[in-house]
Amino acid sequence: MKNILITERLSMNALQLLKLQKDFHVLEAGDFANAHALLIRSKTKIDRALLESAPHLEVIVTATSGFDHIDFAEVDNTKVKVMYTPDANAISAAELTWALMLACSRKVLQSHRAVKSGEWKSEALIGWELHGKTYGIVGLGRIGSRVAKIANAFGMKVSAFDPYKDAEHFDHLSVKRLSYEEILKESDVLSFHVPKTRETNRMFGASQVEYVAPEIIVVNTSRGSVLAEADICKALEKKDIRALGLDVFENEPLSRNSNLLKLDNVVLTPHLGAATVEAYERASLEAASKIIAFFSKGSLSDILPPQENWAQRSTQHQVWD
Repeated sequence: MKNILITERLSMNALQLLKLQKDFHVLEAGDFANAHALLIRSKTKIDRALLESAPHLEVIVTATSGFDHIDFAEVDNTKVKVMYTPDANAISAAELTWALMLACSRKVLQSHRAVKSGEWKSEALIGWELHGKTYGIVGLGRIGSRVAKIANAFGMKVSAFDPYKDAEHFDHLSVKRLSYEEILKESDVLSFHVPKTRETNRMFGASQVEYVAPEIIVVNTSRGSVLAEADICKALEKKDIRALGLDVFENEPLSRNSNLLKLDNVVLTPHLGAATVEAYERASLEAASKIIAFFSKGSLSDILPPQENWAQRSTQHQVWD
């Protein structure tokens, strides 16, 4: 009998799927001492203390597309296998990227506040069309590729920077391949879709703002560490960036003292990239299925840390400054 400990919320369908397994004892609460498998989300931190408290642990599945809540250096000291659900949230994250982009380009929040306060058709509410503009994408993976398809449907010219995707991938999406510097210089709007790594840490800050046009709109739905927030706040204040849409932050939850809260040309959401009914259900079912496959067949899929280059644990130096 395998003890499956679920540390965070899981859909009813996924929970029922696990409970139907005759060799599983599903625990929705309890300590880690007797657990053979953990099904987690991002609030459960996998560190040395947790691993030492779980001597029987064989597998961890995180029902998330991110994985910075897992200390892989500590996991490497064990025989525990780790998997995640990278595809489950891609649609939701891509759609939220576009929600932020449209809110920035058409001043949706400012317009909403204006109507509620009695204003009507103020010149301050004039926005910008996206059709015909250049959309720059940093990271053309699962989410970035979906964002590109939507941009094409808007009639935009789509370019991307991703040194780890081949030419065929760019051609398939009708996306122009550019260097990072070229993306910064040519984009009217720019969004980031990369994981948290040494390579992507603070890859957009003061040095990069120097390359962009002051009319640019920037959106980040990947990880907060990708943007140097203090630098970006200064750029927004100086109007070196037209508008910013953020779903992720260097420190979460966002401090009430953050300068981001003082700016009118910013749209903020509280890390909602995966917060849809559909993404929650997909991630739950995929995570449950991975645990079942592991114990019934010994199979592994979407192993962490992932092997694609953006996400490798490497000693690559910072290349963006």
